[in-house]
Amino acid sequence: MNIITIEQAVDKETSVLKKIAEKITFPLSQEDKYLIGKMEKILYELEGVGLAAPQVGVAKRIALVYIPESASLLRENATVQPMHVIINPEYWPNKDSVTKQDFEACYSVDTVAGKVPRSYSIRVKYQNEEGATIDKIVDGFYARVLQHEIDHLNGILITDRLTPECIQGNKKAMLKIRRQELSEEKRQQLDGLLKQKGIEILDDQ
Repeated sequence: MNIITIEQAVDKETSVLKKIAEKITFPLSQEDKYLIGKMEKILYELEGVGLAAPQVGVAKRIALVYIPESASLLRENATVQPMHVIINPEYWPNKDSVTKQDFEACYSVDTVAGKVPRSYSIRVKYQNEEGATIDKIVDGFYARVLQHEIDHLNGILITDRLTPECIQGNKKAMLKIRRQELSEEKRQQLDGLLKQKGIEILDDQ
């Protein structure tokens, strides 16, 4: 099971990444449980922060969210979130929520990343693996990740959200800008993380 990208698609408009995924029924089938297990393994290996079933070629309304401490180093408003499954999710902008732009990249988009506009606070509703309904208000980076993953289930990519006015470019260029905008403490933490991964530390020039 591999992550697919929109750049790999012969016909981008008919790609599974551009389709509305199918609703899941309960109890979960063995096939669905297997899919979730494989996606969990992939997301742990990637160290977060989210993965939707269409990204591994399966048009089902299943996504996972996982925000480890290492992922929070890139953000000033991120809190750690344990691995959890969201099934048949929906979201709505919370009343009086503002729209904010922040950096996003996508495992299924190789060629571009950028500052994507999204609601800072949302109401999200989904089912867990037992079929219980979760309905809550969330904000900050966690809300952004949920919007990103639920978009995947509706055939929407960050390339659909980025407007000409948004800061955008290749992932290396965006990492450089992103690093410059961090506090000194966060920047040092990020540099340490990049060094551990063998990634060249970008200077500010």
